[in-house]
Amino acid sequence: MKKFIFGIFCFSFLIAGNGKMFTVDVENTSLRWEGVKVTGSHWGYVTMQDGSVNIEGKTILSGDFTVTLNSMTEDGMGESPWKAKLLNHLKSDDFFDVANHPTAHLKLTSTVYNNGAFSISGDLTIRGMTHPIEFPAVIQFSDKGPKATGQIKIDRTLYGMKYKSGKFFPEIGDKMIYDEFTLDFEVKSFTSKSIN
Repeated sequence: MKKFIFGIFCFSFLIAGNGKMFTVDVENTSLRWEGVKVTGSHWGYVTMQDGSVNIEGKTILSGDFTVTLNSMTEDGMGESPWKAKLLNHLKSDDFFDVANHPTAHLKLTSTVYNNGAFSISGDLTIRGMTHPIEFPAVIQFSDKGPKATGQIKIDRTLYGMKYKSGKFFPEIGDKMIYDEFTLDFEVKSFTSKSIN
């Protein structure tokens, strides 16, 4: 089963107070990426390496996730002979530089519940660069573990990915690749242990 990317986030926590630690069920977690250019788009999946979240009741105290970037797939090109070339390019220094930065990390810093959804804030690290990020998520709580769904919008240029960006190459015309890419996630977890 294919998993998402944004395939790499490790969870580590400094926890105050009581709570219950949940471990991400990586086999049943999906991360679907999509990048858009003027002439079309590409999409695929990445795999979460591991993750955990600390919850007290319906309050998220902390969380940390790791995605394995080398797991990235491209699923929109079918059997095109150009697929391998595209994936190699995405893993190159023009984009994720997987050889030097094999994982990406998300550390949750705060959550706010509003109008039926959570607003999640955290620090996202890609290519060794860390920037704050905020995104909405719908979270279903149960004794078996929470399930979260949502979409993260990421400005690749903040992480040194300037290739064919209209922000840096305004004369590039229809060869432009948009700065933002998205990561649709469905993250499932199960009970790990209680925190005292």
